[in-house]
This record gives sequence, C-alpha cells and structure tokens, in this order.
Amino acid sequence: MPKKITLTIPEDIAPCLSEFASERGWSEEEVIIDAMKRAVALFRFKKMGDKMAPRARKMGIYTDQDVFDIVS
Repeated sequence: MPKKITLTIPEDIAPCLSEFASERGWSEEEVIIDAMKRAVALFRFKKMGDKMAPRARKMGIYTDQDVFDIVS
C-alpha cells in the first residue's frame, strides 16, 4: 500500500522542479519519486560496497583495475 506524505518544497527549488517536470513531460510527483528511487539505489549500492569491501580486500582486490584483471 502506498504511503502518503506531505512534502514542503523550498522556494528556491520549486521553480526548478516545475521546469524540470515540464521539460520531461512528467508531473512534479513523478520527478520527486524518481529522485527518491535514485537516492535509495545509491544508498543501497554504497551499503553493499561497504559490506563487500573487507571481503574484497582479503582477496587482494583494492581497485577497479584489480577487478578488471580478474574478469579479463
């Protein structure tokens, strides 16, 4: 079931939100939901990285190049 919240948009952001939504053909609600989904995805990605980093270091993986060398 969707959770309903009330959100106050700061005065300096409100015009940008309207313009952004209008240019994309989205509602302001759709823009806010998209932004929240992106923020949650970044949060989960960082949380997963924080969890996996110690395990990777035990395997000698410290950089993107280390990963590339393993999978290549």
